[in-house]
Amino acid sequence: MGNTTLDQRMGPLLEALEETDKGVVRRAVEELVALAAEEPQGVGEALDRRLRTVPRWPVAYALGQVARPSALCLDVLAHGLGSRDQDLRWATQLLLTDLGKRYPEVEGCLEALLRDGSATQRRMSVYCLRDIHEGQDTSVPGIGRAPAFLEAMRDPEPLVRVAVVTSLAKATEVSAEALDALTRAATDDTDARVRNAAAFAVKKLAGVRTTKS
Repeated sequence: MGNTTLDQRMGPLLEALEETDKGVVRRAVEELVALAAEEPQGVGEALDRRLRTVPRWPVAYALGQVARPSALCLDVLAHGLGSRDQDLRWATQLLLTDLGKRYPEVEGCLEALLRDGSATQRRMSVYCLRDIHEGQDTSVPGIGRAPAFLEAMRDPEPLVRVAVVTSLAKATEVSAEALDALTRAATDDTDARVRNAAAFAVKKLAGVRTTKS
């Protein structure tokens, strides 16, 4: 397949990524991903060029499925985690989770977002980090020993704290410091949702191995 033919096939699909109809965008992404199976380098480069010109979520979402995400791609996807559109948020969460299992820079981006993002971005970053470590070999430090998670226990947004607590409840190993923080949250947190979730987590983690921070 020559470059001219590839450009001709990609042109309408790239344009479709700017449509407002979700169905049109979804089909364009699917076709681009299928095309990338034939021409991975050409499709990846074309999407990367497009993203630098049109830094919109659908372009980043397509690019993230066909190539290692660039810093710009991750930045645009990070904005998607804070979208008011629930479908867009969860599609972004699933993609970043998948990318995070393969590329370490994704986890670094999420940890930075957990510190500095909007309340919604911080909450969604918790879910991404949780799912990246789900089923991970226990010899690898996971969320139960992650300083970023411990810091997020003090997040000013209660729903972020709930996300952290419920995620820690699923850990196969936690630091003693994290367990202490959960125990305090179960009695001292100002939000009843956090207290209830923390009490459940403490009970669930009773038999889980703890480590020094």
